[in-house]
Amino acid sequence: MAFKKLVKGASLLTTSQLLVALCTFFRNIIVARLISVEDYGIATIFALTVSLIEMSGNMAFDRILVQDKKGSSDDMLASAHLLQWSKSFVMALILFLLASPVANLFELPELIWAFQILALIPFIKGFTHFDSVTQQRDLKFTATAYIDSIPQIVVIAAAYPLARWLGDYRVMLVIVIAQTAVSVLLSHLLATRPYRWTINKELIYKKLNFGWPLLINGLLMFAIFQGDKAIIGAQYSMEILGWYGAAFALTMMPTLLFAKVSGFLLLPVLSKSRDDESKFISLGMLSIVFCTSVAVFCAIFFTIGGAAFINLSYGEKYLAGGTVIAILGLMQGLRIIRIAPTVMATSQADTKNPMYSNIVRTVALILALIFAYYKLSVEWIALSGLIGEVFALIAALYLLKLPSSKSKYINCMLIQLFVSSAICAFVYFAVPVPDLSSLSSTLIRLVEAVMASLVLGIFVAMVDNTTRQFVIQQYRRLLNRAS
Repeated sequence: MAFKKLVKGASLLTTSQLLVALCTFFRNIIVARLISVEDYGIATIFALTVSLIEMSGNMAFDRILVQDKKGSSDDMLASAHLLQWSKSFVMALILFLLASPVANLFELPELIWAFQILALIPFIKGFTHFDSVTQQRDLKFTATAYIDSIPQIVVIAAAYPLARWLGDYRVMLVIVIAQTAVSVLLSHLLATRPYRWTINKELIYKKLNFGWPLLINGLLMFAIFQGDKAIIGAQYSMEILGWYGAAFALTMMPTLLFAKVSGFLLLPVLSKSRDDESKFISLGMLSIVFCTSVAVFCAIFFTIGGAAFINLSYGEKYLAGGTVIAILGLMQGLRIIRIAPTVMATSQADTKNPMYSNIVRTVALILALIFAYYKLSVEWIALSGLIGEVFALIAALYLLKLPSSKSKYINCMLIQLFVSSAICAFVYFAVPVPDLSSLSSTLIRLVEAVMASLVLGIFVAMVDNTTRQFVIQQYRRLLNRAS
């Protein structure tokens, strides 16, 4: 019964998150094609600013409602609401006060008003209702799916007329504020319990103790996901930031999609089995294989078809991003693999694991600053991120708390890493530069990328003996049913 609920939840979540990813993808394409590359670079700066505030205030008050054994209680929910509002109000105030220095940092003093308006986003988010999060404890994801997907549909419907009407970076201001407002409204409409606050010192302390490492981790995540773009925006130009941001967005889309779906699915299952070490390790090893095969799919796709993907989606004026998209794809592949030990640690209430591994990951930011100081090409900025992910994965594995079965888990990870690294390295150096002079050659390149990614991703999964035996077993069952 639990397995059927998991499969049903997985199907619903995957569909909704795929819809979200597609809507975001096409929204960005619509906006990018209707405004200049420089204006798209400015819009990227807006996204960076909001991301900094949100990630720096990320204490995961919603996640503890899933992880904690008493997370579904009314008092736990109400105290989470109070903390969420308090944190969001502070974040909004900080963003408003920092509008001037941020605008001047990127040499955009005429846009101080726009950065001040962005403060509405964390303020509105402070009123989010978390009832849909508590429903995830029972693998009920319907409300979550609606809250995530409907705002995206509303925004993409408005993107084209807004871009035509405004014609510049202002379209992104309207879009992100509207999306936030619709999401918060839906969280209340789909809630089964009233929205309220409560002051409970014990529960507040528990949430703060759970969330403070994630607060530090949020700042680190900004450095990881947005630091390179911030450096490019400050040290290079808005045009370079525009096409680099487009390439980064394409590679990060599957990572965010997979991270969200796997987090929703794996965290409840691993949290419930954490007291059964044998089952916990088995599920952890399965998550390694799952994450690695998806990582290989993404890395190979962007290595072979990344430039063609940019050309088809954003257009020729963003094609310069093809010089970095393969490196960014490999970097995101490593980030996907790191999801496995990160979710496993979080299910044990060990939120310090992702925090410390992300501290290690910031070595990339130091490298990027050095490369930017010497005005090296942006390929070096992208390469710094790849190097940082290698060290972060090593740290996440080292810090994972598995007293008696860690060697078994590490061996599984090492085998998967060895096979996937060999495949990705061969493809990266062996595949020639594509000819994208026509639409047909671009489409052919994308088909080749998809086929190669599927084959190699499945191959990596089949290297694991447990996965291979499971697939063979399911295949035999299907044959028996057919006969």
